[in-house]
Amino acid sequence: MLSFELKSSLLWALLGVVIGIIAFGYNYTFVPASMPGYELLTVPARFALSFFSEETAFWPKMMIFLSGQYLGYFLVIFIGRKLLILAKS
Repeated sequence: MLSFELKSSLLWALLGVVIGIIAFGYNYTFVPASMPGYELLTVPARFALSFFSEETAFWPKMMIFLSGQYLGYFLVIFIGRKLLILAKS
């Protein structure tokens, strides 16, 4: 059985992917007016993409972007919740 911290981290990570998709879509279609906070919202995804070349095709890059966004948000939320529980006890 999954613990509450793990379940909530998985759900927040999915929300992070949705935020990443919205931020990417906005930034991709409205190039002259970049989304405020795009760099902050997509830090995990941009970090994951930093290991790959610009010549990588669009769809593999998008999968790396979404995977990085998911893993980054999951790790931050999961570790943050564990540290919060340790601090309370």
